[in-house]
Amino acid sequence: MIELLAETHEDMLAVRVSGELTNDDFDLYREQIRDRMKRYGSARLYYEMVNLSWVKPGAALENALFDLVHGREYDRVAMVGEKVWQEWAAKIISPVKKKGVRYFNLADREKALRWVQTGEE
Repeated sequence: MIELLAETHEDMLAVRVSGELTNDDFDLYREQIRDRMKRYGSARLYYEMVNLSWVKPGAALENALFDLVHGREYDRVAMVGEKVWQEWAAKIISPVKKKGVRYFNLADREKALRWVQTGEE
């Protein structure tokens, strides 16, 4: 499931992902990102993972392809999570994003939001 967070505004998309992620979830995410890229030329992303249990492989692959195509249109990207594999995922996708991806622990949620919004911790 993908939930849009209240911090979403202008070129910044803030989402919380939890439970199982499906094609429909990624479709919503990509629609939101595309809209920001079209309107502002780039998009900042705050991506919070809480109790994430499963990502459908086909959905993950389709999303990875989207990131490869549009990676240069991302501005600051913060991935916030609670598991070691999530930190590794951030490192793996970082090279395709214009400014890379920074990983933050869930306890540092406010720090991550501030960094995505302002570039400062």
